[in-house]
Amino acid sequence: MIWSRSKKKPGEAEFLTGKEEFKELKGISFKEFLHGRFLAGKELGRHWGFMTFIVFLAFLYIGNRYQMEHLLDRQADLMKELKELKYEAITTSSELMNMSKQSEVMERVRKAGINLEVLKTPPRILKVEKME
Repeated sequence: MIWSRSKKKPGEAEFLTGKEEFKELKGISFKEFLHGRFLAGKELGRHWGFMTFIVFLAFLYIGNRYQMEHLLDRQADLMKELKELKYEAITTSSELMNMSKQSEVMERVRKAGINLEVLKTPPRILKVEKME
């Protein structure tokens, strides 16, 4: 129950009835809400600090949400780039392996006009004694 501020005789109860209490709580109309008049009321005037804290937390929450969305977008972009780079690395190593085959090397040497031939005898190992 809400205390009434009306002057009553000593000994009488200073309480509001249920209907009066409901009218006092319900007293904010939609028009007053839109104009912001309810913010100047006595009841809300005591809670400005708490309301400011709630608004601060709301801004913090919204900012945190945007930051996380930005980070998730960046992570998705980096994962896509990593996937493309992996495919490129696999393709490059495959091409390099193909280019290093003996038949490919001989074909390139022939196209370049260099007079080289494939060895028909195995290479000889030279043994050299160390000089002291």
